[in-house]
Amino acid sequence: MKKSIQEIVLGTGATLKDVMATFDQTAQGVVFIVDADGVMQGLLTDGDVRRALLQSASMADAAEAYMSRAFAFGKVGSSRDENARLLDEKIRHLPILDEAGRLVDMIRWADLCQVPVMQPVLEGNEFKYVADCLITNWISSQGPYVDRFQDRFAEYLCAAHALCVSNGTAALHLAMAALGIGPGDEVIIPDLTFVSPASMAIWCGATPVFADVDRTTWTIDPESIKRRITARTRAIVPVHLYGHPCDMDPILDLAREHKLFVIEDCAEALGAEYKGRKVGTIGDVGTFSFFANKVITTGEGGMVTTNSPELLEKMTLLRDHGMTRDRRYWHERAGFNYRLTNLQAAIGLAQMEHIDQILSFREEIVARYNRQLGPIDGIILPPAEPWAKNIFWLYSIVVDEQVAGIDRDALAARLAEYGIDTRPFFYPLHVQPPFVGEAAGEFPVAGWLAANGLSLPTSNNLTVEEIDKVCSAIASAVRHSSFAKGCDS
Repeated sequence: MKKSIQEIVLGTGATLKDVMATFDQTAQGVVFIVDADGVMQGLLTDGDVRRALLQSASMADAAEAYMSRAFAFGKVGSSRDENARLLDEKIRHLPILDEAGRLVDMIRWADLCQVPVMQPVLEGNEFKYVADCLITNWISSQGPYVDRFQDRFAEYLCAAHALCVSNGTAALHLAMAALGIGPGDEVIIPDLTFVSPASMAIWCGATPVFADVDRTTWTIDPESIKRRITARTRAIVPVHLYGHPCDMDPILDLAREHKLFVIEDCAEALGAEYKGRKVGTIGDVGTFSFFANKVITTGEGGMVTTNSPELLEKMTLLRDHGMTRDRRYWHERAGFNYRLTNLQAAIGLAQMEHIDQILSFREEIVARYNRQLGPIDGIILPPAEPWAKNIFWLYSIVVDEQVAGIDRDALAARLAEYGIDTRPFFYPLHVQPPFVGEAAGEFPVAGWLAANGLSLPTSNNLTVEEIDKVCSAIASAVRHSSFAKGCDS
């Protein structure tokens, strides 16, 4: 018997308390009861236990008294497809028995009916444009789609300039290098973000300095930035986390006062707005990512934006090995190869043709989530400040364990049982190995969010039924946990 099955198997002498303990340890919501020979006698779901306790059962009662003896099961001799057809919303764990009735395997409905956190949608001109690249042989970093993608991107943002790069991390590195950030410099970065800004600061020879985030917006806290500015500070990297813009005005005020650069990390926020201005056009440089889970995708890819022609010239030079355009193979600086291919740009252009529809559909997803999750005690909805347009890269919640009766990780495990994929928030940067010892100060909000934040499915092709399934599963998990907590007390 597989280990994953053994974890949810109990003997005939088990009590309801043993069953509840197994639920808590495995988050599977079911246990199989077998006799000494391994012959399956019955099963109990969390619903069976809940009903038993509501009817005044004792936690010390034998589980056998409340188990279902007439249960659906698959057969060892049947094909996987034949057995899988027995699964549905109600039968989520199907035991597989041999001819003697012994439990030998299990099929989970969750393994067959997955709701991913994010997946790309390629339903426009992607194939047409890529085919054009192949037919014309323009498949490398030279070709018309690179310029068309850059122009379309800049036009959408109302930015003066946009420059394609190989990925979002390269965009950050290129921006820092072009701004001259190097050894002895400090770069202020939010403690709660993906690792790229901090890593790129280090690779430029600078020191990342972490600031706490705001409890309301989840983005970098201007007051925390202010406390961390020193004579060595050269730049601030506000990260528009999960699609919600940072409060940029006080950040810009600090930057002007101390003569600092502002590099907006917009990897998760294409289309987001701060007081009517699209992010990526507010600071000195904006950086974007087109990884497969982003708002638009080129598979891998990124973009830098700026309103400065001088900065554009520096980034263009560095992006292509530091080689001048007017003198072939003459390198003015040691640069990088951060170019995007014409093939990728073709996909990006096709994606940009539908950016408004993508974001409009995202608003419908968010509205449906908010309506159903808003009334659930202990579930904190994502931020949406009146001065901001949050594009909700991932619809993300915070789980207040004291109110909901269930912690973030247990909720994620329960959702996985329903085939619902989730992802926890990023770990705070100051606790991660490359940065331990470099970070000074305390980061209570970043720590709180990292421990309790959970991102839910937000794909551009998410169906109404899938959203409802996610919300129903969360509501059920909170109800069950609150009930179990009441029984324990």
